[in-house]
Amino acid sequence: MNKLYIALFGALVLALLLAAAAAVLVVVYQQNRDSSLQNPHGKISVLVATQTIDQFTPGNQVVDGHMFRIDKVAPDAAADGAISNPDDLKGLVARNDVYPGEQLTTNQFQRSQTTSVAVKLHPDQRAIAFPVDASAGLTGQVQAGDHVDVVATFDVMPLDPRGLPLTGAQAIPLTRTIVNDALVLTAPVASSGPSSQTDSSHGPVITLAIDDNQVNDVLFAQSKGTVWFALRPPGKSQDVGGGVVDVGAVLRGSNKAGGNVLRVTGAGR
Repeated sequence: MNKLYIALFGALVLALLLAAAAAVLVVVYQQNRDSSLQNPHGKISVLVATQTIDQFTPGNQVVDGHMFRIDKVAPDAAADGAISNPDDLKGLVARNDVYPGEQLTTNQFQRSQTTSVAVKLHPDQRAIAFPVDASAGLTGQVQAGDHVDVVATFDVMPLDPRGLPLTGAQAIPLTRTIVNDALVLTAPVASSGPSSQTDSSHGPVITLAIDDNQVNDVLFAQSKGTVWFALRPPGKSQDVGGGVVDVGAVLRGSNKAGGNVLRVTGAGR
């Protein structure tokens, strides 16, 4: 009987060992299979420039501008320090010019130490600075990284059918939101100490990233009108109305000036 028990015990141990070995083989097989699917034929991913990347171009612009393609190459064909993940470019800047067809490598990019607002701009944006006072610029309340709407008020002369100012007419104040959701690049702080963002001739300034198709509108408003900034809440939010507003619309609780006012000022043309 003892021999029988010993034989049964040995068979049980052997069965357990075989089951454990089978489980290990299954795990190894699955890992190798997953690896082969992610990395077919042993190739690795590399980023390859599809256009010239100028020296000092921020890595964020390289990613946002899709200035590269992802190729699969054999490990021995990858350049030293080849970059495989686009996220690795963020926060870097091109050390030298990179030409189409070149693999992007860690040797071609370096950590950006610049504080220039240009590195935060998309290719279709421009930075515009606005001299502000405490109320218009929300000094101490708006910070870099916030988003604002740009609202402008103009004194507009009534026009005749030829588009010329009417003789003896008085200017009509009109207000309109000219930019929605502009990124604040720099903002003045509450104090007037050396940490404030200031312009030597105008005092505090706020700098915004403006889409290139709105630059002329913004510069005109800055030169010929009075500009105010409305702070937006974090995240996505609804844009304010873009209609032209006059005193009559405000008194009526409307979001648009009357048709006659729009016509005589040319705002409705």
